[in-house]
Amino acid sequence: MLRILDSDYMDMSLGFAYRFLDNSTVLTEMHDHNYYEYFIITSGSILHTVNGHEVEQKAGEMVFIRPRDIHRYQLGSGQNCNIINISFSTRYFELLAAYFGKDALQALIDASDPPTVLLTPSKLSVLKKTHAILNVCRSKESLTIQLKTLLIDVFSHFILHFEEQTGTGTEKWLQAVLEQMNTPDNIAEGLPALLHLSGFSHGHLCRIMKQQYGVTPIQYVTDLRLQYAANLLASTDYDILTISISVGISSLSHFITVFKKKYGVSPSRYRAEHNNIYTWK
Repeated sequence: MLRILDSDYMDMSLGFAYRFLDNSTVLTEMHDHNYYEYFIITSGSILHTVNGHEVEQKAGEMVFIRPRDIHRYQLGSGQNCNIINISFSTRYFELLAAYFGKDALQALIDASDPPTVLLTPSKLSVLKKTHAILNVCRSKESLTIQLKTLLIDVFSHFILHFEEQTGTGTEKWLQAVLEQMNTPDNIAEGLPALLHLSGFSHGHLCRIMKQQYGVTPIQYVTDLRLQYAANLLASTDYDILTISISVGISSLSHFITVFKKKYGVSPSRYRAEHNNIYTWK
């Protein structure tokens, strides 16, 4: 594993470094570092392996990486991405703690997974423009001022988002996310859609859903798919393979197995008992 030190990577008189990355410049080797970092995916997607698990992260996601996080980026075949990457020393983190309060930032540090925010399209557009100003700052003084402004803006989002999702509003927020899952496209996409809507890593979302509903994200998606399949069996004359594929289960035998486990009968038997289409023909 690669260990990166701030003194080897950044101008220590500035205490930070910024990069605008694409497919050819992201670091695909597993690594950690003794400084803080956040990155914003401005287009495309990546597979981000962090602290032992892998999550797909898409345009609009902003991720805070702590010194204890071990991670790397991977690109899928034919995938393109553009990323804003800001690294900053502990000195800036201490300034943030003085500004926001130690408890607010400590919650971000203590989180088991790197805090992640899903930005609205308008906020993503604004952040792209404000980060681009770093390219035209003519002095270290102006760079430092711009960085401090960016850090306050960015970490306001991290702190507010984290407090919302881990505080008393968690159940209401999660219910809203699950309601958005209830569309044919999201049901077919399954777990990746749920992760994208939540803005969290799989591990963090898993802990929240088990606490609130007693199920994992995968269990929830499977149950949602089977409910939708049961509705299609009862209300359409689509063949069973078409229904299986439409709910995101490509293996017909697996679909029949999990359906029978949930409903106690095979899909064809369920249709015979619940479908009234043929009665009207």
